[in-house]
This record gives sequence, C-alpha cells and structure tokens, in this order.
Amino acid sequence: MQRLLHPRSIAIVGASDAPESIGGAPISLLERFGYDGDVYCVSRTRTRINGRPCVDSIESLPYGVDAVVLAIPKAGVADAVLAAGRQGVGGAIVFSSGYAEVDADGAAEQRALAEVAKEYDLALAGPNCLGLINFKDGAPLTFGDASPNRRIGGSSLAIIAQSGAMSLALTYAAMAQDITLSYTISTGNEAVLGIEDYLSVILNEEDVRAVALLIEQIRRPAEFIELARIARQRGVALCVLHTGRGARAQAASLSHTGAIAGDQGIMRAVLAREGVLFIDSLDELIDTTCVLVKCPLPRANGVAFMTDSGAAKTYAIDVSDDIGLLLPELAPSTLAKLAEELPSFATASNPVDITAMGLNDPSLYGRVASTLLGDDEVGCLVISSMPGSTVQGTQQVDALLPVLVSAHKPVIYTIMGGESPLPPENKLKIYDEGLPLFRSPERALIAARNVTDYSRTVRRASSRTSSRESVALSLDSSSQMNEYEAKKLLSDAGLRVPKGELTFDVYSAQAAATRLGYPVVLKVVSRQIPHKSEVGAVVVVSEETALVRVHEEMLTRIRDTLPQAVVDGVLVEEVVNGGIEMIIGARRDALWGDTVLIGLGGVWAEVVRDAVVVAVDADRNEILDAIDSLRGAATLRGARGGAMSDLDALANAIELIGGILRATPGCVEIEVNPLVVLPIGQGVVALDALIVT
Repeated sequence: MQRLLHPRSIAIVGASDAPESIGGAPISLLERFGYDGDVYCVSRTRTRINGRPCVDSIESLPYGVDAVVLAIPKAGVADAVLAAGRQGVGGAIVFSSGYAEVDADGAAEQRALAEVAKEYDLALAGPNCLGLINFKDGAPLTFGDASPNRRIGGSSLAIIAQSGAMSLALTYAAMAQDITLSYTISTGNEAVLGIEDYLSVILNEEDVRAVALLIEQIRRPAEFIELARIARQRGVALCVLHTGRGARAQAASLSHTGAIAGDQGIMRAVLAREGVLFIDSLDELIDTTCVLVKCPLPRANGVAFMTDSGAAKTYAIDVSDDIGLLLPELAPSTLAKLAEELPSFATASNPVDITAMGLNDPSLYGRVASTLLGDDEVGCLVISSMPGSTVQGTQQVDALLPVLVSAHKPVIYTIMGGESPLPPENKLKIYDEGLPLFRSPERALIAARNVTDYSRTVRRASSRTSSRESVALSLDSSSQMNEYEAKKLLSDAGLRVPKGELTFDVYSAQAAATRLGYPVVLKVVSRQIPHKSEVGAVVVVSEETALVRVHEEMLTRIRDTLPQAVVDGVLVEEVVNGGIEMIIGARRDALWGDTVLIGLGGVWAEVVRDAVVVAVDADRNEILDAIDSLRGAATLRGARGGAMSDLDALANAIELIGGILRATPGCVEIEVNPLVVLPIGQGVVALDALIVT
C-alpha cells in the first residue's frame, strides 16, 4: 500500500505520446505535478515518448518498480498483472473495465486477477477504476485531468470514491473551494484493495483532517466500523455519501422493524455513533468537508447567523427550522453589546441583521462578528452578506478578516449572489487565510449543522456511559414465540404488559373477561400470525354477548383465510386507554451488528415510517436524542394541549429491550408494537410483542 500510494518509481504500461489519451495522460500529469521519482514507459510500438526511452515489456523494467499503471486493453491485463508480480512491482492500477460489473464471466476473470495479485503481494487497484492521485508527493496515477494544489502544507482532505468519474467531480469541486487535497482515490471494483485498505493508510497521516467518501457498497462492515472508531479517536472526520438507499425486502418477513429500518438505517446507526457523518448530496459533501478541513471544531452546539439583509435573516430562521439547526438565544451580555454596536432601528438577536449601515461603516461587520464569537452558546458563526460594489466588498472583507482569522471557532463566510463574479483579490484574501467561502446561505447553514453534529458526536463518544445491566431471556427451541409467550418473558424481565389470560374456549374467555372487567381485547394467539390486526385477529368487545359472537367470528375467519395457522388460544386482555403508540424493535444484523429501532408505532408503523435507529448499547443521552429527532416527537411532549408522555419510562423500555437482545445470544429479534407511552409518571405498556430466536 505504501509503495502504491507513495511511489518513488512509476511505470506506464501502454504509454502513448498523445497527452489526452489513456496511455498519454498519466505521463503528461506526472510532468504537470513535477513528480521527481523515476518514470518508465512501456510500449510495444514506440522507442521514446516525450524524450523518455521506452521498453517493450514489463519484464524489461528494473526489478522492484513501486507502481505500474496498466493503460492497456482488458485482453492484456491478466498477463500484465502476472508479469508485474514476478517483477517485484509494489502496486498496479487497472483502468480496464468489463469485469464483475458486467457479468459472471467478468467476475471470474476479476477473481483470477485478485488471486495472482495476492500470490505476489501486489497492491492491485481496480479494475474499472480511474486510479489515484497523491497530491502531497505529486504522484498522479490516473488519466483524469487534474492540477496540483494551489498551496502546499496545512490540513487536507482525502477523497475516496468507488466511482471514477465521481472521484474526479469531487476533486474539481474541492479545488473550486480552495480545499487542500492529500489524495483522490478511485477504488473501482475493489478486486483486492477496498475502501478499508486506503483508509487504513490515510488515517495514519497527520495532515488529513477529513475524508470525503462516495460509496455504493461497504464490503467489509466490521473493518469499516473499526476504522471509523480509529478515525474518531484521531480527529479525522469521515463524511459519507452512500448511494442506493433501498431497504432489504427479506427483512420484512416477520416484523415491521426490518422493513422500516432497512440496510441504510442500520448502517447509519452503527457508524454515526462512531462519528461518521452521512451526507445527502454532492454539494453538501464538499461544503461540509471544506469547513472541517479549514476550521476548528465547534465546542458548543449553537450557531449564530449574521447578515446585512432582513430577508436573509428570516430565510435563515426558516432554513434552520427545516434542517434542525439550533440558533440559540444569545446571552444578555451579548445582546447588550450588540445593542450598543447596531443602529437604533436594528434588533439585537440571533440571527442578527446589521442592516445596510455596514455599507456606511464597514467596521460594523467586524465588531458584530467579534461580539457573536464571544458568546459561549455560539459554537459556529455563519456570515451571509451582500457583495456590494468592488470597493464595498473590499472594505467588508478587510473589516472581517482580522476578526475571523483570530477566531477559535468555525466561521463560514458567505457572500450571496450565486456564481456572480467576485473581485479575485478579495477571494484570494479569504482563501489565503484558510477560511471557507460560500455563495449560498442555505448551503452554509447545512454545513454548519453537519459540523456541529459531528463535533457533538465526538464529544459524547468520549464520555459515553454504559447501559444498565442487561437481562437474559430463557428461550426454548422454537424459532418464533406466540404473543403470549413473548409478553410473558418480557414481563418477567421488567417490561409492563396488560393484565390478561390465555384461554382455550369461549367459556374460559367469558370467565376471564368477567374477572378483568369489560371492555376487553380478544386476540388470536398463533406463531403463524405475527401481525394480527392485518387479518382481523384482534378485536375490542364491550359486553358478554358481543364476546361470544366475536370469538366465533374470529376463529372462523382464521380457519377460512389462514388454514395453515395453528391457533394456540385466545388472549383476553384489559383495555389500555390513552397514550402514544410507539414501536421498539431490537434486531441482529449479520453485517452491522445489533441495533434498536424507535418510532411511532401501531398498525400504521410502516406507512408513517417515522423512526430512527440507534446502536443496541446506546446510552440514555443517545436514546433521548433519537426520540427528539422523530418528526412526531412533539406529540410525546404534549403538542396541542396533549399530556406530556413518560419519556423516562420510554427510554427505560428501549434500554431494557436492547439489553435483552445483547444478553440473549439465541435471540434474533424483539419487536414491541405497539408500546403505549402513557402520560408522565404512568409508565409504558407493551400491547403486543414478537420474539424471534
């Protein structure tokens, strides 16, 4: 890996004197980047290229070249990889496509390449990749057009993408924001080297502050989780744009949990608590990494917004509400100081509009920014100003830069106006001070939210507390329990369930209902009917005559529509009134481990899909944050005059259910749906439960 990423000698196989060709571009790029190692050209048709002598085969190269670039058709790749291995080459890059991305035959050819590479300890990149660029050493091993960094040294960004074209697109976008790059890596089909291999090297390099990852598939989840943990501990932010967000269909076979969570939800839950930032767009990926590379991390969760436009102030409030960004109330001392600085007709608040007075007195920009940065509740400052004339823009920049450069907090400087040209000297002043410069306040606010979320996760991870002691279930050999058995086990473990009795005929059901008191709930109990409401197997009855009729109708309906279902009895339970219905689902995932889904529940759980996934050992703070992140969280907090729900009891239930899964190796899944959360002080009740072993 080190020889491939930091080569001191490079050979281009299939070298060409056409600088725009796949075999000529690497030579041209090496010259543009000023690569100072040895460069060898391999060509069967040319004796010299750009003044460089050529050899006609890999076997004619000096033994032990660090990296070879195979810019040749697929037909010659297998022989070239074998020759490179025998010639002691450290790493090889295969541009050619037509392998596992095409068909089974291509996959077999790709496996053969991998076997040869592993036999000779050859670090093979690709196939079907665009190669890589080491900006620090000036070693571009690609045919994609690129240029060196504008500046040398300082914190840097690494880009890793499984798509070659997208790796280059992200590179161009990063350079447009004057982000110093360390690497751009296209992993392609990952026959040998995957994302994890590149990360394992990059995370050891001190200048890398962030890694932008565009991923279609994480092939080695356990290793990726460990690398994410290492990255968090070393202060390297991993920002992931993961394409393909479909849920696994087979996960929905027994429970609602799998269908709602899906692959992405489970993966995000496990990786997010290790500090991995999941990003939703290409622009957001570059914007967020720009701030992470150029700025210190925020130490508080609040963001201040400063502008010279009243409409921009209102817009910032709207955007912040939409994206879940905290614009905190400022401290009284900050407000008092702002009132002194601002014109009398301006309002001291967050966001703050300094009005057009900044045009008359440019120093107002710097004074207000300094005041906002001095507030302890402000972890990050977003400045969004109008460009003004060339003179006004220069005055604004000159007034702000001394304050922003000395700030120990992240500052995102936004000059509105889209892609309208700015005076080049003003842009360079901002870039030379290492500050992020945006043209959209919305993008700036989203980046501020992401950076704030990342910082909070990292701080929390270092002080994470372990969950309470877990309770193990005593399981029998059945693969799935009926509701009565599942609720009995959960009740023994400490989860409250409704009072009820399992009955075996209409007479015992009548007697149970009399003891419990009407109204009661009748439920058909069967291992083959995990979702009773969908087949009419759960009904509320209010008096004895109705019970006799409903009892017969339910059992007849089940016999007619689900003849294969074995009915274990009819559960008669008390009715639990009021409360908010939730779904809690703990499950094991073969790739990503154990997680818990928390969401609004009941019969509409899969339709509403208001849910979030957390790690199974999430602590109380993580659980409460997850509950707050639900779209329907306001209903739990007494929206529209409703009662405040017992959130402590809900969090206890989530910890309990997750702990049971962790402590019971034979348990695959536990789902409680619905779990009724009663008003504060009254606890929770599990109305239905499913346990799969």
